[in-house]
Amino acid sequence: MPDLELYSIKYNTVQQQAGLNWGFSYGHTCLADAYIALTTHFLRSNPNFFPSQGSPIITEWDDGTVIQCLLEGTQEINGIVCPKQISSDGDKSTLGYYLRRRIGVSPNDRIVMSDLTNYRRNYVSVSYIEGNRHYFDFH
Repeated sequence: MPDLELYSIKYNTVQQQAGLNWGFSYGHTCLADAYIALTTHFLRSNPNFFPSQGSPIITEWDDGTVIQCLLEGTQEINGIVCPKQISSDGDKSTLGYYLRRRIGVSPNDRIVMSDLTNYRRNYVSVSYIEGNRHYFDFH
């Protein structure tokens, strides 16, 4: 199962206004807004793992939770336009509220690296099920 990191590998920290803390950036109306980044490393190592940018996917989590998500943003890798992130479809805070509950932080708190360390997991392992369904393991 490939892993999606929940922090910036480059800076070894959770971003202040992106990723899990997207809601803290300007223009967002809910502090719990969040996304999971699709890094160039992940996409190069796992080509065609996810469908194209703009595609909906169903994430089925290890605890039985199901979240309808969307592959958003764009980044070009080797001349191919790829999605940049996974966010909940419609209400961008659905994924953020879910991850905050799992990690054990209050809904409007900024997530920091020590929160992931205390949870003992700073990544989500993903696998393909079928169609647009993917299994997300975060235990």
